[in-house]
Amino acid sequence: MEHVQFAVGTMVLLFVAGFWFVRARDLVLSWYRDPDLRPDKEAFLPENPPLISVIVPAHNEEAGIAECLESVLNQDYPSFELICVDDRSVDRTAGIARAVLANRQNCQLISVKELPPGWTGKCYALDAAVKHTSGEWLAFLDADSRLERCALRQCYGEALRRKINMVTLSPRFVLETFWEKALQPAFSAMSCILFPPSKINDPASDIASANGMFYLISRRAYDAIGGHHDVKGLAVEDIGIGKRVKAAGLGLLFANGRKVLSTRMYTNLSDIISGWTRILSASMNYHLALVLKYLGVHILMSVPVLLLALHWYIPTATRLLPHTWFLLPLTCIVLMSTIPSVYCRQLGVSSRHAMLLTIGQFMLIWVFSIITKKIVCNEALQWRGTTYSTSRYQPTTLNPVHTAFYSTNTPPQLD
Repeated sequence: MEHVQFAVGTMVLLFVAGFWFVRARDLVLSWYRDPDLRPDKEAFLPENPPLISVIVPAHNEEAGIAECLESVLNQDYPSFELICVDDRSVDRTAGIARAVLANRQNCQLISVKELPPGWTGKCYALDAAVKHTSGEWLAFLDADSRLERCALRQCYGEALRRKINMVTLSPRFVLETFWEKALQPAFSAMSCILFPPSKINDPASDIASANGMFYLISRRAYDAIGGHHDVKGLAVEDIGIGKRVKAAGLGLLFANGRKVLSTRMYTNLSDIISGWTRILSASMNYHLALVLKYLGVHILMSVPVLLLALHWYIPTATRLLPHTWFLLPLTCIVLMSTIPSVYCRQLGVSSRHAMLLTIGQFMLIWVFSIITKKIVCNEALQWRGTTYSTSRYQPTTLNPVHTAFYSTNTPPQLD
């Protein structure tokens, strides 16, 4: 029995070390492949830069809509317009937005009153807003996010320099409450495990994604992939857009935008759990096997399992390997104590938040358990007060459709 426990403990420790080693590798690759946009970076623009249409969807965002819109209006990019779409808000969102945009040139406030069947609210709001745009490029910005003054200039300059049609950013998370600090980095890390930015930026990889907090896309590329129509029922329409752009060979860049984009995603425990349940379940396309895989991974990575593995490993290891028994536990401890801190710095948040990773990991286990229940019970998707009876927990069209447009060996190249 003792040898069985030693073998199991050894395998768990090897798994933990391997997990953190892969995370370390991803961080190193991101330093080489993922550009870091910052205010002092040179962004060369043409003499007459194209018009960028910035679209901000807002559903009950009275607390932050003014700051979001002001951050757009303060952009140093020389040619842009702003369209804010009030998506069935029942608070003061529309009134606040109207006051901010009053007497401003190239600004519009439109309203969505009803949601057609088959559409998620955000997708329909964005689709409605695009019809009012005039820009050669479209920028989509969530109402809970803020742009630094240089953001549009930096993103368009990067797209121009790389000759690509889409740029999306990872943000700096604004974390104020205990639960934000404990959970947001852990859940964001899980998203990066599903969609490593270094692989998103690797043309040879079929992994693709986008961050709906902000992305910039050429109008021709947007129209070529069908806009939001083909992703109208997705709870993660941004990922669907990014996948279609990359699959069509139109050029996608996922950049580190912590110095030009900030967001306060969720503010309390309930919103964090429900929000990330939606995001992670949809990101995995409601595949039960994939959900169970990561549920198992995080159970194995949890502190109680790690302590049990050490309890089973150490007594036998000290006898069999008297001079080297400590190397495997030490490797685990070093990786577990350093990689989360580095990752937090990549997010633009204090490395002190890495100390709360254990809490975040337990909550990830809880979220994956919730997702498992929803998939097994085929429960309807609920999002921002709307129940989507036609968007149940079952495989959807997250991945690009299998048509010649997405599978051709010579996809169209748009400037």
